[in-house]
Parts: sequence; C-alpha cells; structure tokens
Amino acid sequence: MFTTRKQLYRKSGKKGVDRFEFLQELVNEFYQSNSLESQEQVLANLANFAYDPLNYDYIRELKIIELFLNGLQSRNPFFVEYCLKGICNLSNDPLNQEIIFKHKGLNHIKEFVKSENPDLVKHGLTTLIFLLSSAFPSDVATSDLIAQIQLLKHSENQNIKNLATIFLEESSGISSG
Repeated sequence: MFTTRKQLYRKSGKKGVDRFEFLQELVNEFYQSNSLESQEQVLANLANFAYDPLNYDYIRELKIIELFLNGLQSRNPFFVEYCLKGICNLSNDPLNQEIIFKHKGLNHIKEFVKSENPDLVKHGLTTLIFLLSSAFPSDVATSDLIAQIQLLKHSENQNIKNLATIFLEESSGISSG
C-alpha cells in the first residue's frame, strides 16, 4: 500500500510531486483565509494528507500536528472532527507521538471517549490505541481512562465496542497511574 520516497519520485517524473509546497499552501490558506468554509475544506484536505507516512516530515516541519491539536479546542464541530481525524491518521508514528505528548494533546484526545458523537469516540479510541505504542504507554492507559473505556465495551455501536475491547486488551499489560 505505501511506497518509498524514492519510488514516489521515480513515478512522479522530473518535476516531482511538490508535496511540501502544496501542504505549505494549504497551511497558509488556513491561516490567511477569512472564509470559514475555506478553512474547513483545508482541514479536511490536511487530515487526508495525514494518513500517508510520506507526508510526515512535511507535516512536522509545517507544524500541522500543532494546528490539529489547537483545533481540538475549537467551538466549530467540523474543526474538531477533522483535526481529530488528522491526529488519528498520523498518531501511529513515534515522532508524531512525541509532538502530541509534548503539546499536551493526550488530555484533549482522552476527552473524546466521553463524547456523544460516535465518530469522535471512534477516532479518539483509535488514536489512543496508536498512542499505547508510544514511549509513554502508562500516560495513556490511566486507571480513569480504562474505567471510562470499560463502559464503552457495552456500547450499542459495534465499532465503538470493538475499539474499546482492542484498547483494553492492548493496555492490559501496562501499569498505569
């Protein structure tokens, strides 16, 4: 499914893919735009780019992870959803995980397991599962969070139930505080 940078450049020809420049333009548009609709579209695009590990270096350099983390605190539900999707898409990478922890994103992510929006719960749980593989698994698998996720095992939503089960199985060997 994924390819190496070298293969990507070989397929894209002499000009290359200009991913960095395109991502930079998106970030600039987000910050400079007065249009809420434009900002929402940019966030959706950035979240989609965050799934591809070939973009991670650019995403870190352009501080897109920090943009996503700030967006988690927005009053705009679209911002929150797409920022969480973006974080979820890139949270399996150790360097990205470090940024999430450094900028205190974990506490915001943990709050989404309490959301009434099932999509936010699913993206939050998936992100937390990825963060269990970080250098700080015991910061993720706290007793309070485990108790909250135990409740989600009884959710009527099968996806949430499955994700809760996966989180609890993955966190079972981690000592928490």
